[in-house]
Amino acid sequence: MPIFVFFVIFAVWMMYEIKKSNRIAKARSDEFWQRENEANSVRRKDISELDYIIVPFDELPFSKNADQTIANYQSKILKLKDQKILNLTGYTNTDLKFMYGAANLNDLTEYDTNYTTLVSNLGLWIKALYDSDKEANHDDITTLAEYAISIGSDVSSTYKILAGIYLEDDKIPEIYNLLDKASDLNSLNKDVIVNNIKNLLES
Repeated sequence: MPIFVFFVIFAVWMMYEIKKSNRIAKARSDEFWQRENEANSVRRKDISELDYIIVPFDELPFSKNADQTIANYQSKILKLKDQKILNLTGYTNTDLKFMYGAANLNDLTEYDTNYTTLVSNLGLWIKALYDSDKEANHDDITTLAEYAISIGSDVSSTYKILAGIYLEDDKIPEIYNLLDKASDLNSLNKDVIVNNIKNLLES
């Protein structure tokens, strides 16, 4: 078969694939905007009874003698004292508008941002203590990590560090409990966290 015929067939196939891709993209776009329009029409709902996170500031190991790096993490967490905090990990803005009404979106976004600030700085604080002196900071690391995970943190290093401490302390049941909690996460980090814990158990 002449090369020209092959070229024509290839060109026709490419045009078909491009049109097919465009149709799929348009269908997805239309579906998204239809759902978005529906979400925008959902009336405001009462969000006063949602599962807000109350940080036990008196129970966490804040220190006035912390180095500048850790003091910075602590400061960012302390600034959340009078703020509302919600774990909305895994939900899109459209999801939130459907669930609670479009008028609540700005508030919910703020509360979720506060949550991200909380768990990310807890994670950084934990890692800083661990890298500094994991033996001397054993109890503080454990307290912070267990609290972070209890409020649904999806910071992978937090799980890895706590699982490692449990392994060193020969607390195998606690590692499996940690694995169960990781498996329930509604987060893109879920598989990474679960695999890290499984690899630790297998080693």
